[in-house]
Amino acid sequence: MLDGWKQMPEAARPSLRALARELGTSHQLLRYYLQSWAKWQAKEYRRQAKEIRTRAEMESRPLTPWEEQQARAYDQEAFQWMIESVLEKNIMELARDANAGTLNRVQVKMLKLLASRGYPKAQKILEKLSGRERSENNLPLQRSSRG
Repeated sequence: MLDGWKQMPEAARPSLRALARELGTSHQLLRYYLQSWAKWQAKEYRRQAKEIRTRAEMESRPLTPWEEQQARAYDQEAFQWMIESVLEKNIMELARDANAGTLNRVQVKMLKLLASRGYPKAQKILEKLSGRERSENNLPLQRSSRG
């Protein structure tokens, strides 16, 4: 159920709190699962690839072409999810630094790259940053005390 919710566009899906009520669990628990979702997916795909290889090994036979294709596909998915997990962690760190106002130029470049590659969280951070910059630039100038 959480998988289906995560795949829905943000605007179309119910809130995490509403989903938690529907599932009879807490918002905090679902949030915890979502934070480690990519890592869990990578682990699950690696497990499935290993299961295919182990089954053939236990039967003392080579993999069939179909099994080899399936195992490779699972390995590739595991790799993609591992990358997603690392990026997710980095985006969370960038969000923390952005909220603290301590982003450097390299981090801003990274956010722009991630946003251009379709990471909505990176785009949201950039939007907050540009909104903050606009509001800071619209502040009245301080008068000098020399007068």
